[in-house]
Amino acid sequence: MKHRQEWLGALDAQVDRLLAWQVTDRADPRHGGFFMEPMHVETRAVGFCLADLLAAFSTRESRHFLSAAVRDACQAALGYLERFQRPGGCYDLTPCNYASAPDTAFMLNAVLTGWQIARRCEGAQDLMPGLERLIRTAADGIAAGGFHTPNHRWAIAACLLTCHRFFPTPRWEARARAFLAEGLDINADGEFAERSAGNYNQVNDDQMIRLYLATGEERFLEAAERNLDMMFCYFDPDGSVFTNNSTRQDMGQKIYGDTYYVLYLLVGYLRGRQDFGAMAEWLWNDCRRRGVYPPGIEWVLLMEDMDGYGAQAPFARPMENVNRLFEESCVARVRRGAWSLTLMKNRPNCLYFQHGAMSLYMAVYANLCDRRNFVPQTLERTADGFRLTDHAAGWYYQPFPEPPPTSDWWRMDNASRPKTEGLPLDIALEVRLREDGAELRLHTAGVDRLPLRVELGLLPGGILSGEGFVQKTEPGGCVLARSGMLQAVGPGGEAVVIGPAFGEHFVLNRMGGAYPLSERHHTVLLTDYTPVDRTFVLRSAPQVRSLWNPQA
Repeated sequence: MKHRQEWLGALDAQVDRLLAWQVTDRADPRHGGFFMEPMHVETRAVGFCLADLLAAFSTRESRHFLSAAVRDACQAALGYLERFQRPGGCYDLTPCNYASAPDTAFMLNAVLTGWQIARRCEGAQDLMPGLERLIRTAADGIAAGGFHTPNHRWAIAACLLTCHRFFPTPRWEARARAFLAEGLDINADGEFAERSAGNYNQVNDDQMIRLYLATGEERFLEAAERNLDMMFCYFDPDGSVFTNNSTRQDMGQKIYGDTYYVLYLLVGYLRGRQDFGAMAEWLWNDCRRRGVYPPGIEWVLLMEDMDGYGAQAPFARPMENVNRLFEESCVARVRRGAWSLTLMKNRPNCLYFQHGAMSLYMAVYANLCDRRNFVPQTLERTADGFRLTDHAAGWYYQPFPEPPPTSDWWRMDNASRPKTEGLPLDIALEVRLREDGAELRLHTAGVDRLPLRVELGLLPGGILSGEGFVQKTEPGGCVLARSGMLQAVGPGGEAVVIGPAFGEHFVLNRMGGAYPLSERHHTVLLTDYTPVDRTFVLRSAPQVRSLWNPQA
């Protein structure tokens, strides 16, 4: 389906909000900015707001087409940006980065898209001098600046090469090429270095698309395509994106795929991938189901025949049938319809299981010398699932052969001390896939009589029941289940069955450096002494209504 007209209604509503939020008092030094937070104008955000104003002002079907009020708002925003531009040409991201080239690049990328729409509109020509001045001075600042994180490089390069495309300036191009000479940080799995499915994957995809449009070099579009192919595997049953392996601030956050809508649409259209267009349509419908609109209308305003691309293509829902091991990313993702399973190497929270919106994570506490948790060092595929293993060496320091040069412990070269071997601990988690979930076999070798705990963190707001008990799952709650099958039911009625449970001790001490018991989750404990050899299931079950709501 085509969505341009409906989407324009959402843009018009956003412009209504921006007009209400704009500082119109000329005596206020922040005149032209936008109070998107109480009492504060975020400098960089003014550029993003300006881009929205330009898109509506320059589009004939918009309620705000050539509106005098929006024209004045654009001029006021340009005035604000001129006054608050740092002498070198850059802008601030006030929570952390000042005179920041990458944050200016993100902002200017948005302005450039709005400018491309506006420059085709005859009635917007009086805005062009101010916009061109902004573009040129900001590009100079970006070219002179540096960066902090991997994705910043691609924002800077994409922005400078887009500016160079429209206003040829060799020093901008040379600076962009210096960043690109470092090579794209995307691995064989299609994953960027920051492993951030909730945020920076889509940021990088956006920059790859902009780099392609600026240069025509297919390698950039191919990188976005590879990442989006991988992202098919990262959608959980409730439509959210799996984020628990992220290395950035989205880690563990509940984030939906809204920003991916226009990326699947763009790459599908540009690469002739109708399955991407169909995925975009699924994402559109998921956004509307939740009462929101995805961002990105400016791209459809620029490429009108892209609207609805692939929407009618047969859609096999590829994200609902997944069984992938991403070796370089150290993640295995499995999904069968309404449930998903994630396994992670090098993480104490090494397993996540989700049915519908009901999710849980698993960690294993096994404290031996300097080790606190089972942290898988291997993750490999087996005939019927996966296997994760970890080894903890029970070692002890010995005295130095010669007296050290200092008696200050913290200045001693303790890494070079002799060590003797103690009792080791080997842990293996074998995961056998089933149609309704997974059977887990946890077994150990080595040291005996060590108290081991399996910790299953359930999302709160539901009901947990077992042999002889029913309780609400509450943040920070905890229960030791000693036997039988457990059933965890989420607020929506989705159920996860766990068990059989086992409880041989109630040792709950926790030493520093251990993966913490979550204060946001309700934790189920399964306990035993080593050697352990326990098999239990995590499986989806039909929706439960009567337990959650006896009146249903």
